[in-house]
Amino acid sequence: MIKIPTKEQQPDTIDLNKIRNEIYKEAKDAYYTQSPFTIYPHVDGVDFGMSIEEAQNLINNSQEETVIIPLKITVPNVTTNQIGTEAFPDLLATYSTTFSTSNTNRTTNIKLASNKINGVVLLPGEEFSYNKVVGQRTAAAGYKSAPVYVNGKVENGIGGGICQVSSTLYNTALRANLEIIKRSNHRFATGYVPLSTDATVSWGGPEFIFKNSRKYPVKIVSQINGGKITVSIYGCKEEVEYEVVIQSQTLQTIPSKTVYRTNTSLPKGTKKTVQKGHGGYKSRAYRILKLNGTIVSKQLLSTDTYAQLETIIEQNP
Repeated sequence: MIKIPTKEQQPDTIDLNKIRNEIYKEAKDAYYTQSPFTIYPHVDGVDFGMSIEEAQNLINNSQEETVIIPLKITVPNVTTNQIGTEAFPDLLATYSTTFSTSNTNRTTNIKLASNKINGVVLLPGEEFSYNKVVGQRTAAAGYKSAPVYVNGKVENGIGGGICQVSSTLYNTALRANLEIIKRSNHRFATGYVPLSTDATVSWGGPEFIFKNSRKYPVKIVSQINGGKITVSIYGCKEEVEYEVVIQSQTLQTIPSKTVYRTNTSLPKGTKKTVQKGHGGYKSRAYRILKLNGTIVSKQLLSTDTYAQLETIIEQNP
């Protein structure tokens, strides 16, 4: 039999000062320098959410094996998104779309989403996730019920209209020559951007993500004036700047379709259009870069198919 010597040792006494020093971080304001041009992002502060004495009392009086000491996050006075526009002197790209203000619920949703993306700063290499920035579209967040496409029909849904904001931003990002990571087209063609230049989004579903693939930080500015939303991207021009042209091509038109349904609640011999449809399309889009008027590259962005939306007519023969 082999005897292995053992030694009992008590764990070290918990040193709260040492633990606090390891996690403590002072909040720092964002700032920038001109020569060389550099943006220094803000740093959130981290500290115990209680005093050392309170934390020690919590440990001493606890009967549990695990004691949780809450932390507090301190936001600095100037965050990265609050850096003034003077740090982003050049307009890199801008794009506008229009909408009807008569639908107040849809207008509300567009304004909420626009406010969320307004002022966002992306450092070089940083990605922008539309769903992450805008957040979940809920009634608690102020979003209203407005028309959306659901299973081949037009229905009301919370957040209807926010895809116009993502599509407007997509067109701006394309023209700023930024790298597109994720983008999906709608099931049906939209009326506010050309074919294959839309970007649909939904919570837990399609996402729109792009990257600041430029040399310097960029800032998104989104503004609404009446029934027009304008999304601009500002930054610093690089040594070589290309003229960007977005080309939309319709490859095929799919004829519209009309469906008739019997509705005996209608007066005898009458008809009622309950959904006005349209045809479908196959299309594609290119991003063309020009330098001094000469095409230097032509990138296929996407090839898309848009389904036909049925015209539905109810009748009582």
